Amino acid sequence: MRIKSALPPICFESPLTKKKWIVCTGGKESSGWIEVQRYYGWSELEKMWDKIDYVKVEAKPVKKERKEYKVKGSKGNIYKVVNDEGIWTCSCPAHGFGRGKDCKHIISIKTKK
Repeated sequence: MRIKSALPPICFESPLTKKKWIVCTGGKESSGWIEVQRYYGWSELEKMWDKIDYVKVEAKPVKKERKEYKVKGSKGNIYKVVNDEGIWTCSCPAHGFGRGKDCKHIISIKTKK
């Protein structure tokens, strides 16, 4: 018998029914609990165990989206508005004093979209 499992299998005897089971994480061929006729020690289980190794799939790098805009203020100053993956910032004093709230320059860019 071969046991495919990510974790080491153990042999378990039910205290109620006295049935014996090999307990493992299971694979496609074996479920998590396999009923057996006798108790198996670790040295026997180790020989039957085919370890399942899960390969970590590397995530594709996400392209970060950062857009910059130049906005002319009411007094002729040019401010830089940045949208960095949904986080909006502006170089104007109102944005800084507003503690991150959208200033009129950010609102003007958002409404033009």
